[in-house]
Amino acid sequence: MRTALLSFVLLLPISAFAGDVRVATSGTHTLVIAPDGTVMCQGSNNRNACGIPGEAAKVWVETLTPVPGAPKALAVATGDADHSMALGVDGKVYMWGQNPYGLLGGTDRGAKHVRETPTAVEGLSGATAIAACRNAGAALKADGTVWMWGADEEGVMATGTITLSGQIGKEYYVARRVAGIQDVSAIACGGKHMLALRKDGTVWSWGQARWGQLGLGDTERRGTPTQVTAITGATRVYAADEFSAAQLKDESWMVWGSAPSPKETRDDKPNVLTPSPLPGVLKDAIEIGGNIALMRDGTVRTWGGNSFGTLGTGGSVDQDVTGARAVLVKALSGIVHVWSGGARGLALKSDGTLYVWGPTGSNRVQRVPAELAKFSNQ
Repeated sequence: MRTALLSFVLLLPISAFAGDVRVATSGTHTLVIAPDGTVMCQGSNNRNACGIPGEAAKVWVETLTPVPGAPKALAVATGDADHSMALGVDGKVYMWGQNPYGLLGGTDRGAKHVRETPTAVEGLSGATAIAACRNAGAALKADGTVWMWGADEEGVMATGTITLSGQIGKEYYVARRVAGIQDVSAIACGGKHMLALRKDGTVWSWGQARWGQLGLGDTERRGTPTQVTAITGATRVYAADEFSAAQLKDESWMVWGSAPSPKETRDDKPNVLTPSPLPGVLKDAIEIGGNIALMRDGTVRTWGGNSFGTLGTGGSVDQDVTGARAVLVKALSGIVHVWSGGARGLALKSDGTLYVWGPTGSNRVQRVPAELAKFSNQ
């Protein structure tokens, strides 16, 4: 299984301290919402991904630093290392960084254009949740409708048009409503595919399917929302890169795409075309994030390769672990929330300590979890 390249944060009902700190991470920069709603960033500020303008735009941000001009926020997302997204408390979606395919909306567009300060996406308001694809953005409104903008790659915009792999497709600079689906309660976006959870517990998908990430039993792209019939009674959805998942009412997870499989070995990682339960030691996971799982006892397990310290175990760079045999991150306990993106992993402890491992700075790797920040919910 590939290490997830992307990470997304949804508005989810999580308890205690975990509800006060929200995180999204790419492989090189991390966005954090502090308990007071302040948006902060750590990592690469390449193309203003951390929102720090001027000469500082070319440097690494060593510690979590408030993003200048960002509103108080409810959620953050990042679909790529070069741009960032935040859902303001005012229901507007703010973006900053590079704008290659109109992802930031408006008239400032092109691969060389960089937006230095967080700016609201044109014509979009009343959002309650957000998701970021590689080159497209998505927002869920209070009325249960889904809106998208950016590049229509392989059906990800649900316009009915399906491009071939590698083709960008039409670019949408103003958010448009996704037809064919309503009464949505949560959304998630992988690299080029979308998941939507309806209020009736059904899961719908569209976009790229090369790795089976649509959960429809094949690898055929879909240009319109299609029900994942193998899933009923879902309460949450998650997507990252070519990986998809849904949590059921009993807190168990069903996964598909480039996902952990009981048939997976170090040398053979078959795609999961139809939603299947998490295998092996992961069966007791209550939360997942690409290649990381939060277990019911507050411990954390990881899987995949370890070239950049992704496993958080301090082991060899040649270590490669299957999902079914996910390794225990011994340095962590009492964890209430986990995230991953690129080769980065993050975990929030019940006392407000946020840990990070993997790439943490320019040419630096943290092979075991280290404290990134300490928050207070007072």
